[in-house]
Amino acid sequence: MVSDRTYLKVRGGKALRGEVKVNGSKNSILALIPAMCLGEGEGTLNHITDISDIEAMQGILEEIGVKMHCENNAVSITGNMEYSELSKLYVPKIRASNLFLGVLLAKFGKAVVPVSGGDKIGNRPIDIHLYVFRKFGIQAEIEDGYVKCEATQFPYKGQKIFLRFPSVGATENAMLVASAAESETVIYNAAMEPEIVDMAILMNNMGAKITGAGTPVIHIKPAAKKLSRTVHEVIPDRLEVGTFLFMIAATKGTGIIRNVIPEHVMSVITILEDSGVKVEVTDSDIAIDASDSNLMAIDVEALPFPGFPTDLQPFATVYALRCNGKSTIKDAVFPVRFNHLFEIRRMGMTYESVHSQVTLNGVQKLTGTTMTGTDIRMCASLVMAALVAKGESRIYGLEHILRGYDNFFQKLKDLGADVAVIEEETEEIALPRLNVMNN
Repeated sequence: MVSDRTYLKVRGGKALRGEVKVNGSKNSILALIPAMCLGEGEGTLNHITDISDIEAMQGILEEIGVKMHCENNAVSITGNMEYSELSKLYVPKIRASNLFLGVLLAKFGKAVVPVSGGDKIGNRPIDIHLYVFRKFGIQAEIEDGYVKCEATQFPYKGQKIFLRFPSVGATENAMLVASAAESETVIYNAAMEPEIVDMAILMNNMGAKITGAGTPVIHIKPAAKKLSRTVHEVIPDRLEVGTFLFMIAATKGTGIIRNVIPEHVMSVITILEDSGVKVEVTDSDIAIDASDSNLMAIDVEALPFPGFPTDLQPFATVYALRCNGKSTIKDAVFPVRFNHLFEIRRMGMTYESVHSQVTLNGVQKLTGTTMTGTDIRMCASLVMAALVAKGESRIYGLEHILRGYDNFFQKLKDLGADVAVIEEETEEIALPRLNVMNN
């Protein structure tokens, strides 16, 4: 593990070249584990990524009486839920913990869960989640840092629900709650992210009846019998794919990203191709060549899927610094998600910002410096900026990267990056691995 005295030393200016194999989707895994709790028997999730959020999820399961064993990039889940309340020990560490509201309500008709944590990337209210619960006749309120919910009738009846915004978490919670309803539920303006589809596939294989996942309208019918846990392979992490695509392109490198579902990252592929990067796509690989590219300005707006992901907005911003002309980056999902810019200014970056839009003139020359990341994507984007900067940089906040990326530092080294994990006032330490999968 890393401490607040651990930093990544980066010597920039080297083009990244080589291959990267992508791990399972972090956002999907953290939704599939709660969904699996709804079933009985033993279930297994394969292609799990080794991230610290899995540890927190394991602690949450123990609190409700469910056992989770991690080994060889897989987790097995056994045992039945026995408790409807969670403590503040693990829940505040991860945003996806709010899905246990839906899980516990579907099981017990009541739930007491602390307000969830996660990355600090702007306002992330749970009002849409509470709206969903109340539509089912569930009383829901926030009191003393806890979300307290109880159904006035259990089992409750299915509902027609229109989400004012296609929130991924609210859509997932609606699916979880609806799986225990006595009649059909229809979710309108549902989130369409691939992680929603992945959850629906798992739940259907467990015995649920969900149709329309991946579209704006999802139907959930009552299951004919109790849900049974199953074996499921997690989809590749599209955000990790996008991270390495931007990093390779920004360093004017060449590479192949393996274990990809290209349709999940078409927004990224299009941006890179339109800016002059050569991209070749096969069924499960993406080859990229920016070695001879004269990169052109980009115009990006982060939107719900199938739009460009807000999680990749920081990387698009850094990439724009390498493009000739005026680029614009807008984030309609998290309008204040530009904390990375405040740190990259230390490298000599200049930009103009109005509300949720940033304008940058490129190509800009960056100089290595010391920076600190405060969330997963911000920290990784600072590493990206250091890779294209002249000289040496130090990046602190590496614990955030361990929350979202498996073996990130070694993958960079395999691509030829000059990086090393250092503990202040000591010798260089080994690249950190969590080894959650061997617990």
